[in-house]
Amino acid sequence: PPSGPAHYAARRALWLTPTKVYHSSPPSSSRQRLEQLLNEPGAVNNEQAWKDGIEKVWKGLMNGGRLKRSLPLTLVVNKVIHAGWLRDPDTWPSGAVAPDSDQDPGAD
Repeated sequence: PPSGPAHYAARRALWLTPTKVYHSSPPSSSRQRLEQLLNEPGAVNNEQAWKDGIEKVWKGLMNGGRLKRSLPLTLVVNKVIHAGWLRDPDTWPSGAVAPDSDQDPGAD
């Protein structure tokens, strides 16, 4: 279709069409342990959770590695990357707290 909404809809349909069939195997005990750790309340800020497995996954990803076993993307981004980002002094100053909103506080 020509440019415009119809073109976008056609492209979107192609993007959303799976290209491979993935056969999922039962999660390994290490994946189950990591998922349980990541799903604990406050895991992102918890130093023990960091040392118990999140750090190893984060360092592997930051060094260009790949996950040995698949993990839900939401856990990787919302927990692993977030936890590493909070601990990286070049990215996030120690003790800093994010505002509740993306709005500029001086804009009001």
